[in-house]
Amino acid sequence: MRRNTKMGAQMYHRVASMRGIVLFALLTIAACSGGGIDGFVNNPGCESIAKRLTEEPLREARIGLVSGDTTRMVDVEVADEPSSQWRGLMCRTVVPYGSGMLFEFNELASGPFWMFNTYVPLDIIYFNRSGGVAGTAVMLPCPNESGLTESAWRVHCLEEAAEYNPGKPYTNVVELPGGWLLSEGLAINSLPEDLRLQKFVAVTR
Repeated sequence: MRRNTKMGAQMYHRVASMRGIVLFALLTIAACSGGGIDGFVNNPGCESIAKRLTEEPLREARIGLVSGDTTRMVDVEVADEPSSQWRGLMCRTVVPYGSGMLFEFNELASGPFWMFNTYVPLDIIYFNRSGGVAGTAVMLPCPNESGLTESAWRVHCLEEAAEYNPGKPYTNVVELPGGWLLSEGLAINSLPEDLRLQKFVAVTR
């Protein structure tokens, strides 16, 4: 998720660990119990997000993560407006391998993303204007385990998000399911220096 200036919040990790895997499994079991819209967490805070995304799905596209003569293809939802950037991958119960979300900004952006109301671990890559890597992070869910008020929950997630700050400006961000890069032979915190983002024509709306 991306910054919401009206709320004074900045969005979206840490290196993945067994704690993250176990936490993800527990959150998924809890989130999927009961009714709700398929693919989304079944709780009051996610109802409006799930409804809007099912009625107004984001534009979809294909991107490539290019290193040397190898291109790893990813099918992405495109978040190119403040509202969709704020929602990001909130409330999803799963992000399949080989998919993710591309955040496009019209100008240089800065600061970290966060994991408020997000229930799946994600790997994030910040890209600079030339398409090179500006920063990376492994992001873990930030659940409201202690029954905090929403404002206190936001503060807690913002504090955790300090670890996800790339420290450099960026114009594009890609969020991927946690562990997918590793399955492709890439370590999120030591990506090849020549890794570049390549965009392709949108595939659907």
